[in-house]
Amino acid sequence: MPAIPYIIALTTEGGDMATGIHHVHIKAKDPRKTAKWWIDMFGAKPLDEREVRGALFVPVEIGGLTINISSPRPEEVGSMGAGDPTIHYGLEHVGLSVDDLDSQISKFEAQGLKVYERSGHIAFVEGPDDVRIELIQAAR
Repeated sequence: MPAIPYIIALTTEGGDMATGIHHVHIKAKDPRKTAKWWIDMFGAKPLDEREVRGALFVPVEIGGLTINISSPRPEEVGSMGAGDPTIHYGLEHVGLSVDDLDSQISKFEAQGLKVYERSGHIAFVEGPDDVRIELIQAAR
């Protein structure tokens, strides 16, 4: 079943509107390795690499959503905090539609990555760089 696209439209004072989500950004120690993981695990489409202010960007696309995967900028290297793949405040996880939840979970387990919880057609799993990922299989 194809992924269901979600568009968020937020109206602010004065009628300005956000018309969608432009991207999600992941900071990684090795952006090429992390991008390859997203490509191998989910069939993400690789996009053109680029350098921005001294950081390597290796973006991928899944279902029309760009995931910018970058190294820290040189001035950020000494101040990068640890990631947190557990439940927490702030941007807590990225949710992905999948065709076969059992198959996806098997791929995570084969890599020694944690499956934090599973309930019916939903599971929360650990991705690289301490990213929490929700996998959602549409009802059949």
